[in-house]
Amino acid sequence: MIRLRLVTLVALTVVAGALSAGTKGVTAILAFAVLASLGVVYVVQTRHPRLNLIRVVLALSLFWPSFAMAKRVIQSSASGQLSLDTSVVTGTALTPSVARSTGGMGFELSTMTANGIPLSRPVTVQVLMPDRRAGPTFGQQIRVSGKIGTTNPALNPGEERPGPPPPALFLGQDIQALPSHSLAARWGRLTGHARDLIELRARQLLSYKAFGFLEELLLHRRLFGTVDRHLFSITGTSHLLAISGLHLSLVFAVMSMLLGLMFSERSIGKTLAPLVATFVYLAFIDFPLSADRAFVMLCVFTVTRMFGGHTGRLASLSWAALILTVIDPASVFDIGLQLSLVSVAGLCFIGEPLSHLVRVSGRFARGLLSSLCSTTGASLPTAALAVSAFHVLAPVALLANVVAIPAVSLLLIGLLAWSALLLTIPSLSALLAPIINGASSVLFGCLELLARLPGSHRNFPAPSPLLLLSLGILFGVVILSADNRPRLSQRHHAGVPVAVAAILVLLVWVFGAVPFDTRVTFPVVEQGSVILVRSRDIGTWLCLFDTDGKAANRAAQALAALGVNTLDVVVVAGTPADVPDQLDTLFGLLTPSHVYLPSQYCRTPIPGLDTRFQQTIASLDTGKMVSVEVGGATIQAGNASQSGPSMALVTAALVGAASPTMLLPPNSPGFAYDTSTGTVQVLTTDSASNLSLNQTGCISIFTRASRCWVAPDPRR
Repeated sequence: MIRLRLVTLVALTVVAGALSAGTKGVTAILAFAVLASLGVVYVVQTRHPRLNLIRVVLALSLFWPSFAMAKRVIQSSASGQLSLDTSVVTGTALTPSVARSTGGMGFELSTMTANGIPLSRPVTVQVLMPDRRAGPTFGQQIRVSGKIGTTNPALNPGEERPGPPPPALFLGQDIQALPSHSLAARWGRLTGHARDLIELRARQLLSYKAFGFLEELLLHRRLFGTVDRHLFSITGTSHLLAISGLHLSLVFAVMSMLLGLMFSERSIGKTLAPLVATFVYLAFIDFPLSADRAFVMLCVFTVTRMFGGHTGRLASLSWAALILTVIDPASVFDIGLQLSLVSVAGLCFIGEPLSHLVRVSGRFARGLLSSLCSTTGASLPTAALAVSAFHVLAPVALLANVVAIPAVSLLLIGLLAWSALLLTIPSLSALLAPIINGASSVLFGCLELLARLPGSHRNFPAPSPLLLLSLGILFGVVILSADNRPRLSQRHHAGVPVAVAAILVLLVWVFGAVPFDTRVTFPVVEQGSVILVRSRDIGTWLCLFDTDGKAANRAAQALAALGVNTLDVVVVAGTPADVPDQLDTLFGLLTPSHVYLPSQYCRTPIPGLDTRFQQTIASLDTGKMVSVEVGGATIQAGNASQSGPSMALVTAALVGAASPTMLLPPNSPGFAYDTSTGTVQVLTTDSASNLSLNQTGCISIFTRASRCWVAPDPRR
């Protein structure tokens, strides 16, 4: 018999209702029907069906109010946008200013007036400044002049995101501070001054990697660039850069040890003081959602223990999900919060039961295997979400987290103590700085070594929604089985539900997998043009014409979402910009074997590029075309002397012939691309030997799930 608390039933329906608001109405009805069916099954197997029927009906009655509340938030976010002629906005800074790795500075602003006209309700905008001047602090009233920027529509694979649209983009030129006397403004000035003081003193003592950990782990500011973040992504340790339960529990433990000395053993202050101190730290880092989840769970545990009660882990997790959803229904769409919730659930209901199965002698071996079980429990459920959101599967994460989690925990405690010394005894902190620098370098070195292991990571296309749903049901069955283990252990078939659910998931995986066909793909980018060609004969070719770093990053993300892992040839033609940034992105995400660059970029080594990658770069002179003709395929790409950078392809996969010089079947399609005119020419054979132009138009194409999707080019 499986028993659930009322808070778990309510949290399940409220969260499901909010998530359904990001889908179509039919999907929401289907989700409600599934929940109702599961509720009937739950009621039938309980000892008191009438009482549990009332509890299930009460929980289900909250599904549609939660759906309506989240739908209202999404619609208001979509409709509440500023007009395109807005040049001056006034409001309150929601986040402190943060320097961007690509240059400039950004922050979020709750806009109250636009062009001097009060708005009916506040509208959140993302303000980007062209330079790294000192920006506003949290809660400060400011006036920003500039213009509305254009955001990229979701036209490529992997760019679709459920939930409310991102905030409007405002390209600021000048900032003017206004008088601010609110409590939030005063707190923002205090925390901003503390951050600036720590950064000013620490920058002179710490290395780049150590200073990055200080910013990311302690101050909740982004410092690491694309390459560094990709290293954490492919090793499955990105969660270490987000202030979540691991970090907050360590802060709570340190506060308990320090403040516990000031109170007696049974004093309420001994329990509440660490909680208040942790809340102050949470306010200092601007309340990230993953840390909010951990703090709610800490509050539930602390308050329950203070009154002599006991709350299970599933109930605490349910309270956290329920409270955060009620406060902000849009928070359920935050991938950081989703990963935080499922990782904690996996840690408690998969990792801990696995650790109980460990039977080894020796403290070190027992601790190592227990850590491996905990890492496995947290990694398994998050892997499905990570593949769906980031399109990366990292099997090496099981080993990397065993090393990285204890190392980051010790590093965080060391950074806390070192920062306190930095503010009080700077001379002593200078003596200890080399230890922090060395630990950071060793951690980075271990991650780089693990990332080079064969099969450490792969790009995967997003799984089908049906597969994600079945995996979610399997995870739910595992949670219920683990949470009700004392009751199920009395029966001989306690593992039957898990086995049946696992078999169903395997059937969905085998028969419900979505086939991907990406022979020719045209990712949509803002600058230049990008073409991906995949053929069994010629391999995988990526051609970039007149692109910059931002365009290359967007194209690489789209290719990763299609499951592309390696590139046989990369041709960068035309007049590219930000070539080092483009190469960092390409080598980080896609691992090309041969890269052809314009000759002016090959005379000296690319600054900052790993020496392993320098050997793959070759020169592509003006008027030269990279050409391969293998059996049934021919491809040419590069800088044609007549019409600028161009590309032509005739492949058996597309036209059903060996090469352009051979006879082609009538009406067989091929294509040619000319960047000088910005057109894709679809060619067909009107006779046995001649290719003629069949269609000309500026189109952007990508294929997904064996279907060809045509999206409008946003530049035209």
